[in-house]
Amino acid sequence: MTRSVLSRRAVLAFAAPLALCAAPAFASGKEKKKEGEKEKEDPVIKLGSMALPIVVEGRLINYIFVELSLTLPPTGDVTAFAGKEPLLRDALVRAAHKQPLNKPGSYVLLDEGKVKAIVMREAVALVGKGKVAAVTIGKQTPRNFVPPPRPAPKAAARPSAPPPVDSAPIIP
Repeated sequence: MTRSVLSRRAVLAFAAPLALCAAPAFASGKEKKKEGEKEKEDPVIKLGSMALPIVVEGRLINYIFVELSLTLPPTGDVTAFAGKEPLLRDALVRAAHKQPLNKPGSYVLLDEGKVKAIVMREAVALVGKGKVAAVTIGKQTPRNFVPPPRPAPKAAARPSAPPPVDSAPIIP
């Protein structure tokens, strides 16, 4: 009995380090590329975080910091956007001043549909049609928590008119 326990311990002592060394090779999951074959670039351009203003009735209410990424078509050219990111940012901020980009009823969330439509429109104007397949909105972080707008106060019910007063003089 003592001999079998020692032999199991000896086998485990030698086998455990070998299994640990082989585990990363099995877990990598990456396919081996052939020699001379270049790795394809990811067709996604991640724009840095930018602050979009929330303007309501001509007043600056808040800023929302947002991370955007542009997904290119599989045959898209990443170099087409070289030097165009500042122009895209500027166009987006200008559009935010012209029309509100916040969700109705909130000063801390963006209307993603509006933002995506503006980014697509400006990207087409900058680099041409068909160069951007999709726009993805990442994280949205408001600068301040601003409570939602209050609904307009309802007109208070006016008190009913007092009963008519007899204007005749009182005779005792």
